[in-house]
Amino acid sequence: MKKLLPLLFLITGCISVSAQIPNAGFENWHAYATGEYPDFWTTSDSVAVALGAGNNAYKGTDSYEGTYCLHLKSVNAGFVSGPGIATNGIVNLVGANFVFSGGSPDTARSRYLSGQYMYSPKGPNDAGLISVFLLRNNAGNRDTIAAGITYFTDTVNNYAPFNVEIQYRDFINQPDTCLIIIQSSRGLNDPGLAVNTELIIDSLNFSGFVGINELNNVISSVNVYPSPASDMFYLDITTKNNAALEYQLFDTRGRLVLSSPVISGHDLIQVGNLSEGQYILRVSDKNKNNLYSKNISISR
Repeated sequence: MKKLLPLLFLITGCISVSAQIPNAGFENWHAYATGEYPDFWTTSDSVAVALGAGNNAYKGTDSYEGTYCLHLKSVNAGFVSGPGIATNGIVNLVGANFVFSGGSPDTARSRYLSGQYMYSPKGPNDAGLISVFLLRNNAGNRDTIAAGITYFTDTVNNYAPFNVEIQYRDFINQPDTCLIIIQSSRGLNDPGLAVNTELIIDSLNFSGFVGINELNNVISSVNVYPSPASDMFYLDITTKNNAALEYQLFDTRGRLVLSSPVISGHDLIQVGNLSEGQYILRVSDKNKNNLYSKNISISR
């Protein structure tokens, strides 16, 4: 397996209150000196242009839905090579590192950041990535309530879904800010970075919810694979006792399409008769309390 190193960054500043991902479909853009920015997002494009590398973040019309999408491209400015970057916060180049601050107001405890992507790596060791941080102001500092990251390494020429699972380290305090960082490649001058590697992103959304009741969850671990599924997938569950559990599969309209007791803890779920698309898998106890949720993609 390739060793993937995320971009080194520093998180500062704070915004509070609650909201959803702003301009999540990258439909709205505004002009600036050297090109366009997606509304409520900042990118590394002005830095790339100032260094003579050309645009590395720009509006695309090959969207998954709507009219526009976000293109990020890795570039070389002679003495420095770097990824195309977009964030719902603020990105600045400080010395040899990008520094991130700000973010979008958000008090929800989401389980996943999802969306659609295409990826075209130009080097065998390159990798795009998306990071998400749920943060909370604490006397001028920012505590990390939860964080998640996912990497893109293989060529994807048609839109495919992605899920960033958000891992919680604080089950008591609510976040007040969400910071999302999207990169076409790894950090500045990374040996794996390849010029013209391109990541295309569209249709971001949060899903699921993580609550305080998960501290007392009877489930120790869950593994769902393969993803995406074709005709079947496995649901592996380890419990803390012999609790009776049930799984349900819902479509994007909230309609129940499958339901069954968890039999063995290594259950094979047949989905060959379901249409391609996105579904939500839920695992609940005998009292119908939701203990686990995950986005499932069916693709053939």
